[in-house]
Amino acid sequence: MGNIATESAYVAAYLSMFLYGAYVVVAGHCSLVLYHRYKTKRPHKYLLGTHIALFLLITWRCTTTISRTLNGIIHVESHGEALNLYPPWSAWSLVENSPWVMVTVVADAFLVYRTYIVWMQKCLIVAVPLFLFAADIVMGIYFLVNQADPTSTFQELIHIVTAFAAVTLADNLICTALISFRIWRVRRSIPVKRQGSDPLHGVITLIVESAAVYTVVLIAQLITLGFESYICFVLFDVQCPIIGIVFSMIIIRVSRGQSHGDSSEVSIIEMRWQHSTTEDTTANTETSGPHVFTDLRSEDVEAQHPDFRKVSTETNHESITYKPESPGTNYRSSSPNT
Repeated sequence: MGNIATESAYVAAYLSMFLYGAYVVVAGHCSLVLYHRYKTKRPHKYLLGTHIALFLLITWRCTTTISRTLNGIIHVESHGEALNLYPPWSAWSLVENSPWVMVTVVADAFLVYRTYIVWMQKCLIVAVPLFLFAADIVMGIYFLVNQADPTSTFQELIHIVTAFAAVTLADNLICTALISFRIWRVRRSIPVKRQGSDPLHGVITLIVESAAVYTVVLIAQLITLGFESYICFVLFDVQCPIIGIVFSMIIIRVSRGQSHGDSSEVSIIEMRWQHSTTEDTTANTETSGPHVFTDLRSEDVEAQHPDFRKVSTETNHESITYKPESPGTNYRSSSPNT
């Protein structure tokens, strides 16, 4: 059986490129959705900037990882089967780990931003995540500075990486918990018949929008670092493409207006349902039900056609008018032909 370090390097490089291929597909779809937003004069600069930054940094990281592995295979040492992957403080390591740190920072910034938006822009809610995010940036810079120092030992770098991963995990756990709780709270306030009959859809929505998969990867990474297992190096290499897939899916949902807490009409309607009384909910079921269903089911078409909402509203209400019978009474619907 070959050397464990050699095998982990092989596995990490090939898994990284496999997941990068999957990420390219998702990123392509994300680019199309953002382009449709741009065509409809509704560009979202932060989403676009995050998407471009993640794509460039993840491409940098993955291509460097596979290049370093292939270079080690080509320049095998004269004796033994170990790959010559160079020490952690080499130029190769610095070039490879710089985009890893930056991808982590960009992902954490986006997660804090989503928490802020989902919680209706309440600054107090994101106070702790912002503090942890600042600590994350400091730890990332400290790690790169020490890696560039040839006097740093491998154990020192491992300790710094562990601290960096711990701060990142703490920030992600808090943001994931806040986003998940907010989504659960909003969905709970909406009548069951307006949520749909598929409970699995709600679970998937919760997992995707809270970036729970990314949090699970961070937990596994921290555990393997604690046990000083070579699996941690595999997780380091696959972390970037996983981040790309997870956050590209979130960007797609936000751009389409399917995400909770965004600036679309869908979220406004959900918030109104949350604060409305039971009597208002019952009355509005008859009069504005078709309009709400149109908003909740037409995000893809609306993203490409800005006049869709107006057309669909007229279609749903073309045979309905509202006339008060007398002051103080409820509205009733009647056909214009009667």
